[in-house]
Order: sequence, then structure tokens, then C-alpha cells
Amino acid sequence: MQPDASGGPGGRAGVHRQTAAALARAGTVSQAAVSFFSLPAAVRPEVQGFEGWLSALAQPGALAEMGGLLACLLLAGLLTRLLGRAQSVRDGSSILFGSRLVDGVLFPLLLLVFAYVMQTVLARWFALALFPIAQPVLLALAVIRLAVKVLQVAFKDAPVVRALERTFSWLAWALLAMWLSGLLPVILDELDSIKWKVGASVLSVRLLLQGALTAGVVLLITLWISSAIERRLLRAATGGELSLRKALSNATRAVLMFVGLLLALSSVGIDLTALSVLGGAIGVGVGFGLQKLASNYVSGFVMLAERSVRIGDNIRVDNFEGRITDINARYTVVRAPSGRESIV
Repeated sequence: MQPDASGGPGGRAGVHRQTAAALARAGTVSQAAVSFFSLPAAVRPEVQGFEGWLSALAQPGALAEMGGLLACLLLAGLLTRLLGRAQSVRDGSSILFGSRLVDGVLFPLLLLVFAYVMQTVLARWFALALFPIAQPVLLALAVIRLAVKVLQVAFKDAPVVRALERTFSWLAWALLAMWLSGLLPVILDELDSIKWKVGASVLSVRLLLQGALTAGVVLLITLWISSAIERRLLRAATGGELSLRKALSNATRAVLMFVGLLLALSSVGIDLTALSVLGGAIGVGVGFGLQKLASNYVSGFVMLAERSVRIGDNIRVDNFEGRITDINARYTVVRAPSGRESIV
């Protein structure tokens, strides 16, 4: 018997069409599974809109997700407390631990890692509704705590730090809300369409915002490194050694900030060779108008290197007498017994 090639249900062409249809359905299913983890919550096929998300929460798998999130929370908190007991600094200056459980960076980072592992395990059994939303929330929390703690340690007691903390927190949560709602890609496309030409380069609002974000991240990392070096230099230092180490820490921070600024400008796309003209202008300014300022810096480092005076010494300058409370590369702070301070 010859096989029917007419394209009927039992023929060869019919078998080919059925196979192609099955492959197409399999491809559609796999594409939907991949898009669940790559698209924002508002456009995921399994959780379409707020009502779809609520219906997904009614599924049996949602209880497993809640239990998994709770287990990650307890495990991250327990591990953070155990590691925090071993640290020597408990005044809240530690970036990893902070002054309490949720103040440092370690707790949200551990929670983010545990949640990612739990999401990978649970995704093998059923479609997820909570973890795809919890992951960006935890990531935003970790980034916010990192930025806030670095600013607190680098600019201790500065009045502008509190305003920067609030601004950064609101900005991060606003970006997260736009991403979850699906508005962020639309806004970025609109910002990318606003372009203008500057010389041989074409700039857009999106490119400028990305450059500013990159520069901010680089400067935050630079501040973190400089703060860690400063704490290590000033640890267990007294007298003249404290003065010298304080000057070295200030110089190290200035150098790292300069290097971080150059890296940030390079990441934005600014040609650093064009800054050579600015460097020459600064050199001329130092040579003519900033001679006294430069001489103060040189004199300060020489005085610290010779250790002629130390923090805690009583000195007399003209008619002002008091105790040295701080020594920088450019000036020295002297406090009188009455509480008055003089900068020399």
C-alpha cells in the first residue's frame, strides 16, 4: 500500500503539518516561560495586570513563595546577627553592619542572594508571582542602603547628607515603581529621542542620565574605599602619629576622589586629553593667584612630617592660647579653655 501524499490527516503532508504545529506550540510555551522572567510585571503573560497578579496569588504555589521569602528573611537576619557579633566596631560606622539589623548593607545583600537561590529552586515546579517582584525590590533596598551608608561614613555629621539620603531613596523607589509598571522603557525611549549635536558627538538626554548614574556609582565606590583606608589609618593612633595619619588619610581621599572623577568622566565618554588645557590653566592659577594656598599645604605637610606639634598640645599664637584639637594639611584648629576656636 502506498502512503497517501495528498495532504490528508493520514498522509505525509498531514504528519508534517502536525509536527510543525506541535513544535510551534512548544516554542510558544518556552518563549512564554522565558518572557516571564525577562519582562516587567505589567506585561508578563502569566500575571497580566493587577487582577491577574491577585489571581496568581490565589494559586497553591503562592503559599510556597511566601514561605520561601519568610525563610530567606529569617536566614539572612540570623546570619547577619551572627556575623555582627564578631565585629569589633559597634558604633554604626560599619558599612556592612550599621547600627542595627536593617541599617547596614549585609542584610539586604544576603536576603537578595537567598531570594535568588529560592527563586531558582521554586521556578522548576510552578510559575512564580512573588519572587519576580521581590527581586527588584530587594535590589533597590541593597543599593539604597549602600549609597546611604557610604555617604554617612564619608561625610560624617555633614548637614547635606540627610537631604542626599532622602533624594536618592525617593529616586530609587520611583525608578523601581516605573520598572514594575512598565513605564520605564517607554520613558527611556522618549528620552533617547531627544538628541542634539555637540561637535562631532551626538548626545541625548538618556545618554547624559546614564553617564551621571555611572559617575555616581564610581564616586560612591571611591568614597567607600577611601573611608575604609581612613578608618584603618586612624585606628589606635594617638598624638603626633594621629596628626600624621590624619593628613595621610585626607591626602589619600583627595587622590582617590581625583582618580574616581577621571574614571567617571571617561565612562561618560569625555575625552580626557581635552583636560590638559584645564590642567595648564590650573597650573598658571597656582603660580600666580594661589601661591599662598599652595604654600599652606606644603607647610602643613612639612609640619606634620616633622611632628613639631601634635593633637592635644597647648600652644600660644599671638594673643590666643589653647589646645590643638585638629590638624589638617592646610590649617590647624586651636580651642581655648572658654570653648572658642581659632583656625591657624
